[in-house]
Amino acid sequence: MILFVTSTEHRYTHEDVEAEGDEIDAKVVSYDALIEGARDARVATYVFTDFERLSPSRLIQASRLYRAFKARGWRVINDPARVSSRFGLLRRLHRLGINDFDAYRVEELVTPRRWPVFLRSEGTHAAPVSALLNDAEELRRATSKAVASGIPLASLLIVEYRAEPVRPGLFRRLSVFRVGDRLLGCSCAHDDNWIVKYGKTGIAPPELYEEEYSLVRDNPFADALRAAFDAGGIDYGRADFGLIEGTPRIYEINTNPHLEFKLEPHPVPRRNESSALFRTNYLDALRAVDTPGE
Repeated sequence: MILFVTSTEHRYTHEDVEAEGDEIDAKVVSYDALIEGARDARVATYVFTDFERLSPSRLIQASRLYRAFKARGWRVINDPARVSSRFGLLRRLHRLGINDFDAYRVEELVTPRRWPVFLRSEGTHAAPVSALLNDAEELRRATSKAVASGIPLASLLIVEYRAEPVRPGLFRRLSVFRVGDRLLGCSCAHDDNWIVKYGKTGIAPPELYEEEYSLVRDNPFADALRAAFDAGGIDYGRADFGLIEGTPRIYEINTNPHLEFKLEPHPVPRRNESSALFRTNYLDALRAVDTPGE
């Protein structure tokens, strides 16, 4: 049995994994339900996720529950007390030399060292809250606009822009999953905008899907991504990154990524093969950390 622990509002992320009942015994439980029923918790592998969406007090409760389960000898993945925040991860990756771009809290009142930059709100997985900003005055105006719209100043991050189109006018987001000790290549997303959130179907040429299949099959950037996961204290999640002159630059690691196995067939057959291969590898990785039911 594997239990994914998420915020109450974001249990949907692993519903497709739950539906794989013939392949793996996995369920999703909210922090609210797990903490309330901690005394009746059963032996299982627990995967703690979604830390950026927890209040500070809830995060402390989750950290203590992690330790209580570990003390019982149970397998628990992702220590809430050690996982970095989005800002902390980006700052650490920069200082370790893994990323050549930096991030700042607006509250630090510092001027970025490189331009352009954009604003993001920590604690959500929404798109950036600004366009690319080219100087301090544009940054000031964008910050004021974000705060006026109700985005808390304390949540605002300034991120130095670092991206490179894979083809003229075409951007690609790559991803690697970590499940325990295993790193898994997974499908890409393509967009004609530098903000590659969900991607757009039909805009990538066939050769990029051939390359995508190779990325899923061979996972050539595993070493660089393992270093990023380790820097963030993350043993389960999905790292999103881009390539700059062939070298990974990590944008974020999501501990509660949305897994979708019930996808409509893609018009490019190779993409369907990539998705199927990732599903197989992911379920194999779950079996490796599974705790058999009593």
